[in-house]
Amino acid sequence: MDTTKIALQALDSYRQTASSVADGFDRARQGLVDADVSGDSFGLLQESQGIAGKYSERCEAGLQVLTDGRDVFDALADAMEAVRDAYRTADKAAAQRYGGQ
Repeated sequence: MDTTKIALQALDSYRQTASSVADGFDRARQGLVDADVSGDSFGLLQESQGIAGKYSERCEAGLQVLTDGRDVFDALADAMEAVRDAYRTADKAAAQRYGGQ
């Protein structure tokens, strides 16, 4: 069993999964942006305007959370790629040092 190959495959799988999750955050964020709910959506009564304000605040907070989530998972994907590349480079260097390929 080639444990190096398995480790590299696992790191690549983790990277792909992190990228997929990041894309999901982006799709959710875009869906919220595309909903385009205005203050009039809550009715014209004065009481409804308070609801619209709260909704807007929570949407802004939600959009920020989704943006942050995307950033975190993009960073994880980048880190997995860097670890995979470092692992591969170190393995090749060790193989060359000890007469391998």
